[in-house]
Amino acid sequence: MKREYLLLAMIAALFLVLRLPGVELPLHQDEYKWPQIVNPAYVSETEIPHPPLSQFIYALAGKVTGYDVHLRFVPLTFGLINLFLLWYWMRHRFGPREALLGALFFALSFYSVLASLMVDTDGQILPFFLLIALIAYERAQEWNTRAKWWSFVLVAACVAGFFVKTSFVLVIGALMLDFLWERRTRLPLRTLAWYALYAACAVVALLLLLILAQKAFPFFNLRASLSYWEHFASLHHNWFQTAIQVVKACFYLSPFLVLMPVLVTRDIVCRTRPLFFFVGLGLFFYLILFDFSVGALDRYLQFLVIPLVVWAVLIVARIRWEGRFLRAACGAGVVVAVVLLYVQFFPHSVPSLYPKADWIGRITHFHWAMLYPFSGGSGPLTFYMSFLFIALIWCVSVAAVVLARWKTEWRVAAVSFLVPLALVYNGMFTEEYLAGAVNGFAPGLVERSVSFIAQNPDIQRVVVYNDNGGAEVQAIGKYEKRLYTSPDFNWNDKAKTMNAFSGHYLVIDAPPVDPNSFFAKYFATCQVVYSDTSRAMTAKVYDCRKAPKIQL
Repeated sequence: MKREYLLLAMIAALFLVLRLPGVELPLHQDEYKWPQIVNPAYVSETEIPHPPLSQFIYALAGKVTGYDVHLRFVPLTFGLINLFLLWYWMRHRFGPREALLGALFFALSFYSVLASLMVDTDGQILPFFLLIALIAYERAQEWNTRAKWWSFVLVAACVAGFFVKTSFVLVIGALMLDFLWERRTRLPLRTLAWYALYAACAVVALLLLLILAQKAFPFFNLRASLSYWEHFASLHHNWFQTAIQVVKACFYLSPFLVLMPVLVTRDIVCRTRPLFFFVGLGLFFYLILFDFSVGALDRYLQFLVIPLVVWAVLIVARIRWEGRFLRAACGAGVVVAVVLLYVQFFPHSVPSLYPKADWIGRITHFHWAMLYPFSGGSGPLTFYMSFLFIALIWCVSVAAVVLARWKTEWRVAAVSFLVPLALVYNGMFTEEYLAGAVNGFAPGLVERSVSFIAQNPDIQRVVVYNDNGGAEVQAIGKYEKRLYTSPDFNWNDKAKTMNAFSGHYLVIDAPPVDPNSFFAKYFATCQVVYSDTSRAMTAKVYDCRKAPKIQL
């Protein structure tokens, strides 16, 4: 046990080492609304359209950390606790070897790193209540003297999770489905009717608790919370945008985590059935039932991290690293990983984010030597990754998994081969997100350009492209508005708004402005008063006070 606890402590230390450098990263877009909303000294017109517990948690933490980037300590703290909860659940369910591997995979996963630093609820706060509910659910079925206590913990976790976000009904539904499936052969109609009545009473109780919560939490707006889902209830799904965000989430997850479920065996399915129900309900909810393409779908899909980590661990844990063949397979994986790591240093183009057709054309014509931008409505601030590096690792990983399915006796060797690739893939994503040493570091550009703006009295009002640095410009009191160049907006209205503004623009081109758009042509008529570069990224401050009017 001492050795196991020592290894767990080392994994926890690794978890923190990989995340603490990101605590100071700029709050991006929706992220910086949280400190504005929860800070009692700041009057915000924006509301958090969710049940009150998440806002209460951040408001309480703000009194300790301050209402700034240090709110990232909230998801970071929950993430660290989740590491121990995952270890505890897996140790009780599968054993110490699997538990330690689960904690290690959770610490190393880039999507977990991102979730641990994102000021929101989906990444680590909701999984916290998921893990507690999962532990309590299994312990409550042991029918020992502590079963009633665990039942109380289960109910409390479900209510608390629902009070963080109503989408926690997916966890409740998954546990109910598992409960019914376990008893499917001994469920008379009368018992089933009683269960249906209990479920209906639970729904009514949750709604009543939300109504009463308005008294305990004066900031909570029940009507706004219930009407929030109207934004996503659409009969006309934007399947193209949904597909793009799903692909981005898969890139975050890594091919290792995404492809390992293909190798899952029947006994793993039986032993992790609640997670299968949870993932099935979650994918149906986020991809089919509602149209989340207008929201941050890649953020919502963070619920996949824990289930995929568990399944990957249960496959890897079966490997006994013995024998020349397995060592050769792992060594081949190291060689391939190093070679693919090197391709990032090939010359890469940096296409603009729009038009999307250009991206699709480059991919379909195998022009993969380009930098792919990763950003989102709740962060991160854009960082680049080599699409060639990503695509090649995905291709190699898919080939290895197909081979493992085709030849069962090669399955262990295929998994051994993929482990080094997974480490390099997740490591590179983490490095570029936190430091941008290869392709550029946007947070450094933000810091230096905003410092220039703050020290220049001639700059009074600033429009911020893509809101890259928006929070920092707001902090110095020179923020006018943000500028998006998406074709989804009415460009005539955009041109009128830009013509009506006389001032400066901060353009951190991550991703770049389309050089053929009227935006780029307009900036070409402005005076560049500041310029800075970080690898493939640049930051410029344009003085457009004397620029000619835009003519469309």
